[in-house]
Amino acid sequence: MKDRKNWKDLYPTPIYTLASFDIQLPRSVEEKTYYVLKSKNWVNVIPVTKSGDILLIKQYRHGIGEDSLEIPGGIVDEDGPGSELISAQRELREETGYSTETSNYKLLSKFSGNPAMFTNWSYSYVAYDVEQKHEVEFDEGEDIEIVLKKPGEVKQLLLDGTIHHPHMAAALGLYFLNFKE
Repeated sequence: MKDRKNWKDLYPTPIYTLASFDIQLPRSVEEKTYYVLKSKNWVNVIPVTKSGDILLIKQYRHGIGEDSLEIPGGIVDEDGPGSELISAQRELREETGYSTETSNYKLLSKFSGNPAMFTNWSYSYVAYDVEQKHEVEFDEGEDIEIVLKKPGEVKQLLLDGTIHHPHMAAALGLYFLNFKE
């Protein structure tokens, strides 16, 4: 890793912090200041029911000002070993009321949130044999609709751009490449 000096947190928000640091790159004559968004890691989970349906969620997204069809996910609040899996289980339960045994979770991959500007990673899981067992526990401002789809329907939603969130599309793409139904 390159030597990044003089880290400064410039503007904190509940989701991320705008920060700066100085670095001299190999072809640079002098150090320059760069800006990044520091954030906790993220997690998402592809919930697959016992019948093989994929559970999606539809929720409003402020950035685009409209609903987005996605898989459950959120911020990794916990620290330490296993924190990503614990967060995936929590997000699935809170956003959908569905859950499954820990042994039914498989890590698909970890992705960079956006390596040009974010400091964090996004962990993607698949959870098999999920069942609705709990009441939903929406965060303030969340209004989520559950949508169950057959795997072929989800593939089509990816292909036609209905599922457009890049972290969700990447996770689902890996799922379909590695875990053929």
